[in-house]
Amino acid sequence: MNPEDEKTLTIARRTRKNLEYIYKKKATNEDVEEFTQLLNSMLGMVIGLREDYFKGSRVSWEEVENLELLHGRNNFKHITGKKATIESPNLQEVNSFSQLITRLRNAFAHNCFELMMDNNSNQITGATVWNVPSGQDNNPKNRVWEADISEHDLKSLAYLIVEYIEKELG
Repeated sequence: MNPEDEKTLTIARRTRKNLEYIYKKKATNEDVEEFTQLLNSMLGMVIGLREDYFKGSRVSWEEVENLELLHGRNNFKHITGKKATIESPNLQEVNSFSQLITRLRNAFAHNCFELMMDNNSNQITGATVWNVPSGQDNNPKNRVWEADISEHDLKSLAYLIVEYIEKELG
């Protein structure tokens, strides 16, 4: 494949390769910032891939499952989002793979996330991500979607997005 033919997918594949390298280095106790790399990777991957491959489409979880991409990844269904609360009465859950990608794209593109920390080790363990409608203040009462995503799930989701596109393109 000529990189220019599918430039966004090419960049996503290279990003996945870089993530694999960083995580291998982390496993050998190298001083790398794996979560920072993962977050930067998600920013680029989710925005580009959503715009080129998912914008305006509806891809259900069943379609992803039919491609046999969810083996060992059934935990993604909990990333559908939190239920409405008194503090955040407008929260809604996502109901498809493509909608999750769109919500993540919006969260990362508009800096709507906070890092989750392990207080004992002071390590980043994941991120809380959310969406606020355009023109509204970024506060909990205006959030329409919010999810806590562990580092493991975020990494696995990044890989799943690339694998889905690879299968769809043949």
